Amino acid sequence: MTASEPEVRDRLRNVEDPALGDDLVSLDLIDSIDVTDDGVVKVRLEFNAPFAPEESAIGDRIRDAVEDLGLEASLSVSRSWEDPDSPLEDVRNVVPIASGKGGVGKTTVATNLAASLADAGARVGLLDADIYGPNVPGMFGADAQPGVSQDGNVLPPTVDGVKLMSMALLAEEESDPAMLRGPMVDKVLTELIEEVEWGELDYLLVDLPPGTGDEQLTLVQHVPVTGAVIVTTPEDIALEDVRKGIRMFEDHETPVLGIVENMTSFRCPNCGDVHDLYGSGGGETLAAEFDVPLLAEIPMDPQIKSGGENAPVAALQEGSAAAQFAELRDTVTNLIGALNRAEVAGVELR
Repeated sequence: MTASEPEVRDRLRNVEDPALGDDLVSLDLIDSIDVTDDGVVKVRLEFNAPFAPEESAIGDRIRDAVEDLGLEASLSVSRSWEDPDSPLEDVRNVVPIASGKGGVGKTTVATNLAASLADAGARVGLLDADIYGPNVPGMFGADAQPGVSQDGNVLPPTVDGVKLMSMALLAEEESDPAMLRGPMVDKVLTELIEEVEWGELDYLLVDLPPGTGDEQLTLVQHVPVTGAVIVTTPEDIALEDVRKGIRMFEDHETPVLGIVENMTSFRCPNCGDVHDLYGSGGGETLAAEFDVPLLAEIPMDPQIKSGGENAPVAALQEGSAAAQFAELRDTVTNLIGALNRAEVAGVELR
């Protein structure tokens, strides 16, 4: 005799969400359960972070619980993430990569994180929101041109599995300067958001310029942002600028997923000694100050190069740099998943 829906639901009360500290049923994370006559249990989940290891592990525990009843589990996710009021209604998660100061490697982190997500199988877009100094395409060594849809919208090119859009792809010459006043920056970025056919994406990363200017405000005021990743280097002057960026996100009730400390140290390839070229501990101090996670400490590594003949970026290569960005990818997607599930459950993330 096939188990009933209430029996399956009761069994799933044994599956706990490790980030939220309660079971899936009590947290209202199960959208529906359908037991078919052929012994298949179709479970729809309020999950929203594709390829997050933590959500994959929860899925495995659901399958085990269902198999204990002699049934087979078929899992899917709810499409409740679609937001018809958003200009990016088919994008699950919008994640800005931000910094307070230039030169900290923010674009390096953004491009490598995007590439690592795509390498895992996620549908990823990367919007270069630095209108004055766009260099995301150069980091990918990309010279592809955007297309035009039947509706007249822009079709972003796909490079190494990542959909890219940047002012650099729209300028007639790569070296043409973008000479725009503030209101025009807002208009251009809004058009890059609203008039680009991103399609269905699991993650849209937004590489923001340094500071807390027009681009940052346009994004948080026009788009439902899932959470921001903040990039810094360890030295005090970078930390002070990053503090301003974090406070800007907090003022607009935008979650900060955590801090990435870049250029943490350099290991001499000849003697093996480790040198803290920009000091040490800055990212950890900042994370503790704002009560957010320290997501990664990324050392200076010759593998982490900047496009051109060196493309693809580090995350698509073998070695320690690729492993570091894969670990950052897993950490970020786990946090995004937990944040989204907490919102559905109406609880605070622990």
